[in-house]
Parts: sequence; C-alpha cells; structure tokens
Amino acid sequence: MNTEREITVLIIEDGNEYLENLSRFVRGYTYLQAHTGLEARQILASETVDVIYLDMRFDRIPIEDLIGDLEHATRIHNGDENRGLKYIQNNQGLYILADLKEHGFDSLPVIVAYDFSREPQRYEHLARRFPTLQWVPDAVTPAEIRERIEDTTSHIAR
Repeated sequence: MNTEREITVLIIEDGNEYLENLSRFVRGYTYLQAHTGLEARQILASETVDVIYLDMRFDRIPIEDLIGDLEHATRIHNGDENRGLKYIQNNQGLYILADLKEHGFDSLPVIVAYDFSREPQRYEHLARRFPTLQWVPDAVTPAEIRERIEDTTSHIAR
C-alpha cells in the first residue's frame, strides 16, 4: 500500500502572484490559496495543510476583509486614518499569523515572504512568539523556496 502523498502548501496572499509562480516554478506540491485570514481559517479547518506560505502586505483586498483594529492603528499614528490603514495593510501577514494562532492553527510551519535581513531583532521577536515561523526574501529562487518547504516538512512521511 502506497501511503505517500504530496505536501500541501496553503498560500495566503492578496493577489495571485505567489500561487502562479510557485505552481509554475516550484512543482511537486499541492497548492491551495486564500486571500484573507478568514478564508485561510476555513481552508485549514477543512483541508490537510502541511505548510503556510504567507505574504506580508495586503493592499488589494477590501478594507472590511483586513484583520486588525483600524481605530487602534489610527490612534498610534496620531489620528491619521490613512497611516493606520497602511500600517494594517503592510503588516497584514502578521495579523493573519496572530489570528491563526488565536484559532488554534499555530503548530503549522509558516514561511513569510518578507525580507527580515535588515530587521533581525524584529524577526527574533516574532520567532519567539511564533516558533514555527521562517522567512524568505522577495528576491528568492525557486530552489531556495523548495529547500525551505522541504526543511519545514521533513518530518512528514511521504
């Protein structure tokens, strides 16, 4: 009996670029896609997912689909609602990550598409809060993405 299965990657992004590029250049995995945190939770509740590939910035989805407290973000940006919204959009990946953790999906490996090389302390803080978190820069090769997926799923029998 063959018990091998493909690794399933849930891509959470506000567009289709990661799905298109990973499907084309990083073959051999099953890809699912969500455009919002809510969609991600629905997929995670109904599908077997092995790793999450998460975009950081979400500026192409409706405001009402964003996770985050716009009032609070506006307050911390001196009452500037536009800056508050931009902050939530630019960090939506982290809001989604926190939301997934809050809903019990914190054991899955997560690869964030964001370059933390200039913000090592920020990444260290996030890695303490989300131990399964890894990152890849935007300028990453398909081989590097494959390596990261393989590293995060090496415990799964295939």
